[in-house]
Amino acid sequence: MTVKKTLKSVINSISTINRLTGIDRAISYGVLASLWGILAGPITLFIVALRLSNEQQGFYYTIVSLLALQIFFELGFSAVITAFTSHEFAKLKWGASGKIYGDSTALERITDLISKFIKWYGLGSILLIALLIPAGLLFFEQGANTIDFSWRIPWILAVIGTAINLFISPFFAVIMGSGDVVFVNQRGLIGSIIGSCLSWIVLGLHGGLYAIFAVSLGSIVISCRYLLKKKPYFMVLAFRGMLNKAFQNDSVKHSISWRNEIWPMQWKIALSWISGYFVFQLFNPILFHYHGAHVAGQMGMTLTAANAFLGMSVVWMASKTPEFGMLIAKNQWNILDRIFFKVLKQTLLIVTSGAIIAWIFIYFLQMNYEIGRRFLPPSQTALLFSAVGLQAVIYGFATYLRAHKKEPLMLHSVVGAILQGGAALLLGIKYSSFGMVMSYSLITLLYWLPIVFFTWKYYRRIWHR
Repeated sequence: MTVKKTLKSVINSISTINRLTGIDRAISYGVLASLWGILAGPITLFIVALRLSNEQQGFYYTIVSLLALQIFFELGFSAVITAFTSHEFAKLKWGASGKIYGDSTALERITDLISKFIKWYGLGSILLIALLIPAGLLFFEQGANTIDFSWRIPWILAVIGTAINLFISPFFAVIMGSGDVVFVNQRGLIGSIIGSCLSWIVLGLHGGLYAIFAVSLGSIVISCRYLLKKKPYFMVLAFRGMLNKAFQNDSVKHSISWRNEIWPMQWKIALSWISGYFVFQLFNPILFHYHGAHVAGQMGMTLTAANAFLGMSVVWMASKTPEFGMLIAKNQWNILDRIFFKVLKQTLLIVTSGAIIAWIFIYFLQMNYEIGRRFLPPSQTALLFSAVGLQAVIYGFATYLRAHKKEPLMLHSVVGAILQGGAALLLGIKYSSFGMVMSYSLITLLYWLPIVFFTWKYYRRIWHR
């Protein structure tokens, strides 16, 4: 009861600040979620360093990287859901308790979309559990010969928790696409707080790698509570639509064609997202395999710090994605560009400030405390943070393009993944973390940034003509 009252008072305080300052509620919740990540990140890093050995830290961050393999089971469908929903919700609106009102054709198309993603994510979650658990057990066995801590059950629970969160995620993709960004970001903030606190408790009680599942558990509980309490009719619509389609022989009159509408966008986004795994998540498994858990732990710790300020910067752009889709549906190009460039400048300011502050803090730790040695050396950290900062800008241009329900970056993503994956493997084996960080920085600066910018410039001119 005390936790419930505390969270309620936090939400009321945020609402009061919004009324006094005029700050957009969606952005405020998103920013606070990122601020919590920035606050919770160092706390988690500190507790991990105190409660986990070097080897456990390596297992911890390598598990997190392997769990990102869920992208191979989702295949970018959530981005498609958000894009399609934003266009359909130009004719729809939310009612009390999650009811949806408006144009009957748009409502029928949304219902059909929901029934499709329930089947997709249900199958994907089952396959994730069936394939990833044994694959992870085999992978970690090669580095577990001399360890004396539990990792098998924590790994299994972590995969199950990830699969459940994977199944829940598309419901929030629909809500995000509808424009109710406040709901999604508020849930994200509360879920992050609960998940972090649970993981700290587990780590504090010497629960070791079980802390990874604790994070997933917090998100699962909060997500289910938000959906069932605040949008119960939406959930009824979702599963009723799926059952009706399953047991009725007649086809839906105004359905969304998977082959003609969804798949042409999804397969491109799927390749882009899968390529992103080789750009962002391949470092830890390679270092774990070739250089041991200690170096993998250093890379994981530094990447976690980088993702903290990166997450805060992209929240500005992510919160405007539904608005971009609605403006595109109405051909309001000038308003679209004005909002985009304003948000892009804010993103660049935040990511630059965050990178500088984070590097100074880590450098201070490295010069004065033993915990600083859990991070990469200062020069490598600076290179990594610079590249991650550029990724925030690249994310902005990519978001603009994908809001058009198109994915022109697919081929470039595949090429970039081949370049980055090959460089990470070759240079990582020979030069360890230094080779990986150097290759990542150069490829981001010389390939990703110019190719995404010129692609954005080219298609913006064609689409808006």
